[in-house]
Amino acid sequence: MKLAHNPLLAELLPAWRARAMLIVMMALFGGLFVRAFWLQAIDNEFYQRKGEERFSKVLPTPASRGRVLDRNEQVLAMSTQVSAIVAEARPSRTEAKARANPRDIGAERLSAAQIRQLADLLDMDHREVARKIPEQRGRGYLKRQVAPDVAERILAMKLPGIRAEPEYRRYYPHGEVSAHVVGFTGMDDKGLEGIELAMNRPLTGQEGSRRVITDARRNVVEDVETLKLPRDGGDVRLAIDTRLQFLAHSRLKQAVAEHKARAGSAVVLDSRTGEVLALANWPTYNPNNRAQLSGPPLRNRALTDTYEPGSTIK
Repeated sequence: MKLAHNPLLAELLPAWRARAMLIVMMALFGGLFVRAFWLQAIDNEFYQRKGEERFSKVLPTPASRGRVLDRNEQVLAMSTQVSAIVAEARPSRTEAKARANPRDIGAERLSAAQIRQLADLLDMDHREVARKIPEQRGRGYLKRQVAPDVAERILAMKLPGIRAEPEYRRYYPHGEVSAHVVGFTGMDDKGLEGIELAMNRPLTGQEGSRRVITDARRNVVEDVETLKLPRDGGDVRLAIDTRLQFLAHSRLKQAVAEHKARAGSAVVLDSRTGEVLALANWPTYNPNNRAQLSGPPLRNRALTDTYEPGSTIK
C-alpha cells in the first residue's frame, strides 16, 4: 500500500497492519455477500414462507344446514347465505412495519366519521360499534347475519380491519304455522327447539377452510387455495302434511278466539300408522323474527302439557 510510504502514516499505521485491516474488511464484505447470495438464491424457501405467513391466513368456509321437508317435499326450513361483519384488532407497530409502508403506520385506526358511517349501515349505535372493535389482538363480530347488499356496501368503504365472512341464516317459509314442529336455530346455526334441535346432528354440515392473502390493512385481497371443501348437512323429511298443518293452525286460532281461551293445542294423527300429520299450538311465534323467540309462545303445549286421555284411547 502507498500509505506505508508516507512517513507520518508509516509511523502511525505500519504496512502489515494496513494490509491486515484490508484483508479483514474484504473478508467481512465477502462473507456478507456470500450470506446474502445464500439467503436470496439458495436457501430462500424458509424466509419466503415466514414472509408469506405475515400476509397469509386460514379462514373458515361455512357449510349450509340441511333442509326440513314435509311428507310432500314442501320446504319447512332452509338456509340463505348472509354475512357476518368482523373487526380485526389494529396491528401492532412492529407488525405494521413488517406489513406496510412506514408512512401508513398509525393510520390503521378507524376515524369517528368512519365508525358512524359503519354504524348507520349496521343499524347500530356508533358507541357499540367502537366498543366491539378489539384494541390489542384477535377479532370480534360487529354484527351477525347481515344482508348481502349491506355487506357489499360496507366492503366498498374499504375500512381497515373490517371484513365480511360468509355465513347462513335460517328461513322458515311457513312462519308461525309450523313453528312448534320445526323449531328454530341460534345465531351459530345450531338447533335450539323442535326438529331443529332433535335432528341437529344430521342437519348440521361440516365447514371447510381456505387460505387467503391479506393486505397491510388486513383486508382479504386474494383467495390462494381451498384447504378443505365444506360439506352441507343432510335433509330431514317429516310425516307432517303442510296442508293439514295450515288447517289445524287456522282452526285452532279461530277456536281460541271464539271461546276466549288462554291457549290451545291440536294434533292430527294417522290412525293406521300413528304418524303425526299436523301439530299446532296457540299462542305461537314466528321463528323468522328473533325478537319473538322468548316467553310463553315458545311453549309446545301439545308435547309438554298433561291432558286426560278421554276419547283418544277409543
